[in-house]
Amino acid sequence: MPTSKALGKAKSRRGSLSPLSLRQMCPTTAILLAASFSSLATAASGAELQRSCIEPPATIIEITGVNTKHARAVAKFTEPDIIKACHEGYVNQGGYASPAECIRETKANLLGDAIRAEANCSKGTIKLGQISFKMPVENNCASGGIFAAPAFRMLCPQYRGKVANE
Repeated sequence: MPTSKALGKAKSRRGSLSPLSLRQMCPTTAILLAASFSSLATAASGAELQRSCIEPPATIIEITGVNTKHARAVAKFTEPDIIKACHEGYVNQGGYASPAECIRETKANLLGDAIRAEANCSKGTIKLGQISFKMPVENNCASGGIFAAPAFRMLCPQYRGKVANE
């Protein structure tokens, strides 16, 4: 019967992998594919973006288009980000009297706000927040390059050019 033959074949859907197509895939290819997805998830896990020397880093919640002309990351300020920062030195930078005051004020100002980074990996450019950079960047707070370089490396790990001037 023709329908029984059709059931045995994996449907060809562009951009999707069905369980049947995974079973028919060479075991080595399946392992490499799974490892690449896993490494991307691991790279994003615990990653941060920072746009200023006077703000704490924010936790990345989304990364898309790694190593492309449209690589993007979005990070949001979370309560744990703010608490950690206020106990690690942002009290002095913000002029707060105590970590508790720092936490209260910083939560009011930043909690839930997002930082966006958009990179063009082929051109070696990145926009972090409202500031655009061309690689290589100066590795200092004044220029913002100290935060642009790690964000660019995360979004464009296969970039072959120089990212930061030391």
